[in-house]
Amino acid sequence: MSEYQKENKILFNRKKLRRSRVRAMNYDIPNFIYEHTAQDLTSRLDEINREFKSILILTKNKNFISTKSLTKKIKDPLIVSPISLSNKKAIMIEDEENLPFQENSFDLILSDLMLHASNNLKTSLEKIYALLKPDGLMLCSMFGSETLRELRSCLLGAEEQFKEKVYPRIHPFTDIRTAGDILQSSGFKLCVADDTTIKVPTKDVYQLVKLIRSMGENNYLNIDKPNISRNIWNKTSELMKDITPGEDGVMSTFQILTLTGWKYHADQPKPLKPGSAKVSLADFFDK
Repeated sequence: MSEYQKENKILFNRKKLRRSRVRAMNYDIPNFIYEHTAQDLTSRLDEINREFKSILILTKNKNFISTKSLTKKIKDPLIVSPISLSNKKAIMIEDEENLPFQENSFDLILSDLMLHASNNLKTSLEKIYALLKPDGLMLCSMFGSETLRELRSCLLGAEEQFKEKVYPRIHPFTDIRTAGDILQSSGFKLCVADDTTIKVPTKDVYQLVKLIRSMGENNYLNIDKPNISRNIWNKTSELMKDITPGEDGVMSTFQILTLTGWKYHADQPKPLKPGSAKVSLADFFDK
């Protein structure tokens, strides 16, 4: 835990987050990250031989539900978003940390790039667990700790050249090991946590910032800090181009964590007890 997190009990300012998400509605640009997570969650569902009848989707991607293969797998989902999605079936809820639904209501809950903005990931996962019916499934995508590592280091280096004091600018995303531990401690069974790294090219740092803002992910840390000056942004862009030689612009890392968990049910497969194996590993080696 960083010194900043120790001093501030609330990591993310929900009012700032809300403003960022509202501003994101003004952007209409191609988003490879959104496309990736929608397709990835869909392909994971395709591997599950199960019919889901009561479905909750948490997303701020207006094109998420329009994915062709997803519409074949999912029928009549309840879509919840912190912004207006121009979808008659979507419900706008400003604070997804407090979902107004009864426990044991859904067979499937999909969360698409939302939970990394939670002030308490364990509490959020526990609430999702409570909303699931027994043997219900949660699939969640969220940004991981390697996300925007280039921008983080270059922005810090640029700010140090012009300012006596630097401020945290990039969110402290959760690493995959911690996310997996929290998933399991939240009550889920048959847990899986894995990750995918996406390299996103942009012309310069300004185009990257535009992409970040289009997702409502510009800085909503719960700390007062000065705006970043133009000369700092220019220097940041120079530094990012220096660490991606041979590229026309800059390359940025986005790490996507995917969490899979099931709510307990008596009929679920159970791990074998220690010592219950009928075949010894020694039988596979030369004596």
